[in-house]
Amino acid sequence: MEINTTNIYQVLEDNKDTRLLLFQGSARSGKTWNILIWLVLHLLQNPNKTLSIVRKTLPALKGSVLRDLKEILEQLNQYEPNRWKKQDGYYEFPNGSVIEWFSTDEEQKLRGRKREMLFVNEANEITRDEYIQLAIRTTGQIIMDYNPSDIDSYIYELIDTEEDVFFHKSTYKDNPFLSNEIIKEIESLKEKDTNLWRVFGLGERGVSTTNVFNTFNITDEFPIDGGKVIRALDFGYNDPTALIEVRVIEDSIYIRELLYLRGLTSDDLVYKIEGLGIEKTDDLWCDSARPEIIEDLKRKRINAKPVKKHTILHGIDLIKRHKVYIHEDSTNIIDEFNSYKWKTNKDGKTLDVPEDDNNHAIDAIRYCLEMLNKPKTTYHFL
Repeated sequence: MEINTTNIYQVLEDNKDTRLLLFQGSARSGKTWNILIWLVLHLLQNPNKTLSIVRKTLPALKGSVLRDLKEILEQLNQYEPNRWKKQDGYYEFPNGSVIEWFSTDEEQKLRGRKREMLFVNEANEITRDEYIQLAIRTTGQIIMDYNPSDIDSYIYELIDTEEDVFFHKSTYKDNPFLSNEIIKEIESLKEKDTNLWRVFGLGERGVSTTNVFNTFNITDEFPIDGGKVIRALDFGYNDPTALIEVRVIEDSIYIRELLYLRGLTSDDLVYKIEGLGIEKTDDLWCDSARPEIIEDLKRKRINAKPVKKHTILHGIDLIKRHKVYIHEDSTNIIDEFNSYKWKTNKDGKTLDVPEDDNNHAIDAIRYCLEMLNKPKTTYHFL
């Protein structure tokens, strides 16, 4: 049997008697893969042991860890389909050892039976209380891995307060098996978002910032061809109506404002759109919260279409996946990017909720990227 491992596997072997092992790292550093290999081999050598693999949600668990686990079992010639109990959530080895899996939102399992070993994947997703409930029901070793995207987390306190703990940090550079494409994808974060690069490239803790967008470029150019262009409208009246054009070329987006005005009626809007030279057959994606305006535009022969909205965080993530270039004449967009901030609580902690203010052009940019007809891409650093 041969299977590729990195130095993380040896770290686990050297610390097999340590109670708590914390693996912090960048994207694609090989944390989860090597931990799973070590755990499988450990169970094969130690009969009648139970390992619990846990993550915040079951869909996330199935889409990441379980997929890797099945592949590892296959590579080690240890996978037997009849032993993989998908519905019940466990795999039993011939020697009586068991791997069970569940999410922390399954209350009865979180506070259920004991186990000898515990592996918490993306441990920063779970709460301190959930960790405690899992830990007090684990008689042996606890292994946790995570990307350090949270500025504050109970995990960082464990490093300083637990007596029998080992901490290890790794980056994608510690994984010699990555393709050049994946390395390029990760390193592109340097130009997209400095905080994302710090976390998912360097494996360092995220820094405190209330700005939603930390990295963007101001340019005096706007490509007139190449890639794909898409336009979107965010309606306003007392707030500005923002009509934005985005050209997507590979992993870069070029953005300019075509319209950013208050007090526009539907007739005013049609007049402005026609004056911009936009063809009546061109798609114009619009805020779906105003179906009456969309219908009015359609009756006036504007090819207005409602956006199929995702969450605001999803839209922000779509923007951050690109190198952002804003035309220097688009002063309102530049102002929004400079002033768009995350909410903070009473203790000053940054929340994963943006302030609903000065974001009209940004909303239109989100609509553009959400409705862009692109092939689905797997992003390994999210």
